[in-house]
Amino acid sequence: MSWNQEHSIPKAIYGTLFWSVPILLFIALVMRSPLIFGLAFLFTIFILVNHYYLKYVAEKTKVFDETEVIRMFPEDKRNITIPLENSGKIPIFNSEVSFIFYDYDHAVQVGNSETPQETYSFPLSISPLTQKKKNIEVTALKRGVATIRTIDVTVYDLLKLSKLELYYRDYFRREIIVYPTPKTVSGIDQVVQQRQGDIPRQRSLHEDMMMTMGTREYVSGDPFNRVHWKASARTTTLQTKLYEKTTILNWTIVINLYNKDRSQLTVKNLEDILSHVAFVCQFATKHNISFEIYINTRIPKSMFIHLPKGLGKDHLLKALELLARVSKYTVTTPAFAMLKLIKMRTTLTPFILHFGPTGEEEDVVYRDWKRSGASIYRVESSEDVGKVVLLGGSKNETMAN
Repeated sequence: MSWNQEHSIPKAIYGTLFWSVPILLFIALVMRSPLIFGLAFLFTIFILVNHYYLKYVAEKTKVFDETEVIRMFPEDKRNITIPLENSGKIPIFNSEVSFIFYDYDHAVQVGNSETPQETYSFPLSISPLTQKKKNIEVTALKRGVATIRTIDVTVYDLLKLSKLELYYRDYFRREIIVYPTPKTVSGIDQVVQQRQGDIPRQRSLHEDMMMTMGTREYVSGDPFNRVHWKASARTTTLQTKLYEKTTILNWTIVINLYNKDRSQLTVKNLEDILSHVAFVCQFATKHNISFEIYINTRIPKSMFIHLPKGLGKDHLLKALELLARVSKYTVTTPAFAMLKLIKMRTTLTPFILHFGPTGEEEDVVYRDWKRSGASIYRVESSEDVGKVVLLGGSKNETMAN
C-alpha cells in the first residue's frame, strides 16, 4: 500500500519563520534575553512538529476493503463506503478526503446533490489505531454503471498553514451497477405453453442420471456403463438402468443495437429494448428456462458479446449486470454479420428470441435457421409494453395475451 505525496508549503510564512529562528537566537545571545530565546525555540518546535506530524500521518494512513460492488434497481437507495485507517498513535484531524465519481450516463445521484459533478469531498478525523468507514448515500436514477477508482487525502498541519496531499496509487474500486427496469413483454407466457398448433413446443428430453426409475432387458447398443449388475445377477439376464426424463427449455436471446443511421452509435429505443430483455430473463428464470445472450457490441478480439447458456438466479444476475454495462456510446456490429458468425461457430438452441430492429439481411439468416427446425420470435419494443411476434410463413403473428 502506498501514496503519492505532494507537500504544499506557504513560502512566505515558513520562510519568515525559518529565517526568524537564527536571527532571534543571535539577538537573544547579544541581549541575553530568555524571552527572545524562548520565542526562537517555540518557532523551531512549531516547524519541526508540523513537519513530522505530516510525515507521520502519511505513513500511518491506510486504505482497507479496496473493492466494493453495489447492485441496484432504479429508485433504490444504498450506501457506498470510503474506508480509511489510522494505524498510528496520533489522531488525524484537519483532513479532507476527495474522490472522483465516474458516471458518464448520470445513472446515480450522490447524497443530496441534484447537480451531477465529478469530484466529491468530506472532512475526516480518525482517532489513533482506528478504522473508519464513511457512508455516502447514493440513489439509482437509471440503468448504468458508476465507479470510484481512486481516493485522495489532504492532511493539514496543526494550524492549517501547510498541507500534504496523498494520492492513493494502489488498486481501489467502488462500483455501482444499476440494472434496467424490467418492462412487460406481452405474449411471452404463451410461448412456453405446451400445446400443439401455431405455437410449436421446442423442448428436449434429457435423463436425470441421479434418478433411476427401473430396469429393462439389455439390448445390443446399450452403453455398458448402464448395466445394472445387481438386477442382472438377480434375474440371471443382463438388465439396463432406466433414468427419469427431464424436460428442459432453452432460449437464445439475440439483441441488435445497430443503428443504420451512422450518426448514432446505437438504436434510439435502447433503454426499452434492454428493459424488455430484463423482463424476459426474469421470466425465464422463474419458469426454469435456461438462456444465453448475444449482443452485437464490439469488445476486444470479438465482434459481439456472448453470455453462455445458464440457468437460475446467479445466471439471471450475470445477465442483468451485462445489460447494465451496455453503453449507448458503444461501437456496434451489423446484426447480420453477428448472426453469420454465430451460425458458423456455435449450435443454437431451436428457440430464438430477437430484440431490436431486423432487416432483409437478418431475415435471410433467420429463414435458413427456420428451415433447420428453429422457431424465431421477435420482440417489438416500440412501446412501453413489448410484443412477441412469431416470424415465419407469409406474415408475422403477434402473440398477445
